[in-house]
Amino acid sequence: MQKHYIYIITNSNRAYLEIEQCQDISLRMQELKDSSSLLFSNARLTNIVYLEEFDSYELALKRKQQLEQFTRMQKERLIRLKNPNWLSLQPTETRKSNAHNHAIYA
Repeated sequence: MQKHYIYIITNSNRAYLEIEQCQDISLRMQELKDSSSLLFSNARLTNIVYLEEFDSYELALKRKQQLEQFTRMQKERLIRLKNPNWLSLQPTETRKSNAHNHAIYA
């Protein structure tokens, strides 16, 4: 079964927060890692700081739409709840989780 992921991505100084969706989080993280070596990378969104996994596209899309309605403060609280130091999550975290429809964290 194909997994679907919702994540919050930010830049190095946390000035921007963006909610995105993908099916292959390991591939997405590799793309971010590869792009982080480019010039002016501090303005780029390269740090995934919040991640949720879903079993269906519909559930992931519904959650993404819900998170997009959050204020910046609500998004920051959500991140700090499970990732208080805003560490960039690594692909190995996705392998630690067996449950569905829950957040995955370092």
